[in-house]
Formats: sequence, structure tokens, C-alpha cells
Amino acid sequence: MLIHLLIIIKNNLRANLLLMAGMFVIATSLWYAVDYVYAVVVNQQKSLGFDWEHVYYVQAAVLPNESVECDTASRSDDEVTAEYLEFYNRLQHHPAVESACYTLMHFHYIWKNGSGTMSYDTLKTSAMYREVTPSYFTVFRVRGADECSPEELSRRASHTNDFVVTENTACRLLNPDINNMTVKGVELAGRFIHSGVSMREDELDSVRVAAVCENQKYNEYSNWSKAVYRIVQLGQGDFKISYGSIPYHDIFIRVKADADRPGFVESFRKEMKKQLRVGNLYLADMRPMSYYRNEHLADYRSDLYTYLAIAGFFLANAFLAILGTFWFRTQQRREELAVRLVAGATPHNLQTLLMGEGFLLITIAYIPALVVAYNLGISDLVETWPVEWSFTRFLIGGLVTFLLLWAIAAISIWFPARQAMSIQPAEALHGE
Repeated sequence: MLIHLLIIIKNNLRANLLLMAGMFVIATSLWYAVDYVYAVVVNQQKSLGFDWEHVYYVQAAVLPNESVECDTASRSDDEVTAEYLEFYNRLQHHPAVESACYTLMHFHYIWKNGSGTMSYDTLKTSAMYREVTPSYFTVFRVRGADECSPEELSRRASHTNDFVVTENTACRLLNPDINNMTVKGVELAGRFIHSGVSMREDELDSVRVAAVCENQKYNEYSNWSKAVYRIVQLGQGDFKISYGSIPYHDIFIRVKADADRPGFVESFRKEMKKQLRVGNLYLADMRPMSYYRNEHLADYRSDLYTYLAIAGFFLANAFLAILGTFWFRTQQRREELAVRLVAGATPHNLQTLLMGEGFLLITIAYIPALVVAYNLGISDLVETWPVEWSFTRFLIGGLVTFLLLWAIAAISIWFPARQAMSIQPAEALHGE
């Protein structure tokens, strides 16, 4: 059967070469789009590392001097800090609020971070530097690397200036060979590392790792980020705030699920407008994390939709090319197909013949397309972040692309094949 199909392809070599050239271009371009979508799907299987649902950002702001309600008397940092703490305490005691947290240089879905180089013994790694209160882990439901609950993780990270590090950061500090992680990240808990960052005058370079938390992504489309969290306790130590620094300090609340209903923001702001008016501080804005998430992911989704559109475009081209070629070829070969019927072939045999010819053409054209695809991969001409290039990735992308092309070939050849099955030998050979 295979030799017979090759002879048929050879007899129509010129037309088949044109079809295979088109299939080569389509297959290569389709593989590129499929590879990108595959990388996105694989990365989606990794845990996000936090839960943004039912979480709201609460923005505290300072009344402008032009406001008639503004108290223009000068205030010390201690007085401003007291106002801020009162604002925070009133907020977290609202019946609908499950928990509240404070962060500095950390805002999920917003590129807002510090950075530093962490070291343990002779090993170093760079990581994002963030400051949070222990309740951050309960607000965003961050679990420990040992799968402990957010509440337990928050309890472990209860001392000022202690650090919580992500598991990938801990692994990098414990294993000399990043390709052979033999020591688990949780073993860093309780040890001292050099933070390489000094955000407070009395902060020592050597800090204790209170706990190791699960890996976290910046968003659903990014890879796990290496990060460290410095624990702060509001109102303790040298925690100070001035009116000018208010915009850099963030507050988040987790709302009870049964209270988080449409219209919650409006009713909450109306209810808490007067209560959250502390000194010159007031509630300026309140938005769900879903707002920032949708805004942040818009470009990533646009890229994904573009690649899906490219894949759809080339599949449509493959469908039309194969359909047109075999429809025209069936008309040209009516006499040949009629002779086959007279010789004892069944209509089903004709359908199998045309299908086999189409699949063989696709397969022949796909072999050089695979060679080009592999070279694109090893040359780093495909997206290698957040999913690294590997031979497994190449094989899976190649197989999916091949199956898509075969599926399109089967659908597009079915129509002319059905036409061939209805050929009447006497009518087709009337002119012979």
C-alpha cells in the first residue's frame, strides 16, 4: 500500500511538490504557535502560591492642604504613625473583614519590589525583597513549603526582623548545583543568612529564617520568583511613617466569603467613611485584587490570543489548501477512479486511497518542518521563559502539531473522497 501511494505521489510530482512546500511552511508556523500555547499550559499547572480571591486593596491617603477639613498643624512621625495604626486597627475590626495585612514594596500583580543578594555560607542568590506583617500569609493564603497552613506559617513568622523565604530561594542557598537539588528548602528554617539588604538603621546583616513558604509567581503567566519576606510588626521597633511616605505603604484585607457580594465596596466605603477618617488620613480608594489582576494580565492574554489566532489561521490555510488540491485532483482522476471501481475496488477503497495519499503527503512535508522547528528551539528563537526549552517540549509540541495537521487533512479530504465514492463508472468512462 505504501509503495503504491508513493508511486501515485510520484506520478503527480509537480503538483505534490507545491502542496508539500505549502504544508512545510504551514507546519513550521503552526508548530511555533502550538509550542507557545503548550508552554503557557504547562506553566499554568504550577501553583500560583497565593490566593487573590476575596482580597481587597485599601488605599489610605492624606487630605490636601487646600481641604477645609485638613488640620495644618505640624505632626511628628510618631503622631502620623499613631494615626496610621488607628486607621489600620479600625479597618481590621470591621465585621466583614476576616484579616488585614500591611506590606511595603510588595503588591501582587503590580511590579513593586525591592531586591537584594542573599547568602548562606559561600552560596549566593538574588531575590525580591519585601516587607510584610505576619498576617500577610493568612490574607493571601500562602502555605508553608512543608504544606503547613497559612495560620501556622503566620504564627512561625511572628518576630520582627525574621525572614520568610520562598522554597526556590532556600534551595538555591542550600545546593551548590542548581541542576541537582539534593537538600530540601525547608531545611533552611531556623538558620541564619546574610540578607544583603538594610532597610532599617538597626537591622543586622545576619537574619534568622523563621520559615520557608511555598514558591510564588508574580502572575499566572510568569515563572516562580525567588523572594524573601522581612517580618515587621506595626507599632513595634523603629516602625515610623510620615505623611510623605504614605503612598508607599499598602494595606490589604481578606473579606469573609459570605460578605463579599456585588456592591460590597460601595457599602463598605459608605459605612466606614467617617470611622476611617483619622487625623488627616482618610479612605481614598478600595478595589478588589481581581481589578489589578485583569489589568495586569491583559497584555499576557493578548499575546496568547494572538498565538491562538495564528494557529487558527494556519489550520484554515491547511484546510483550504488540502481541500482545493484534492477536490481538483478528484475531478482530474475521475476516469482513473472509475477504472478502479470496474476492477473491483469498493467506494470505501477509494476513500482510503485518497486519505492515505493525503496523510503521506503531510508526513513527508512534516519531516523537514520538524528539523527547522528543533533548530528554532536550540537557537533560543522560541519563548524559553517561564518554561525552559527541552527535548520533551519539542516532542510534545511536534506531536500535537502533527495530530492537528492530520485532523485537518482528514476533514478536508473527506469531502472530495465522498465525491469520489459516488462516481458512476459508466458515466465517468462514457467518453473513453
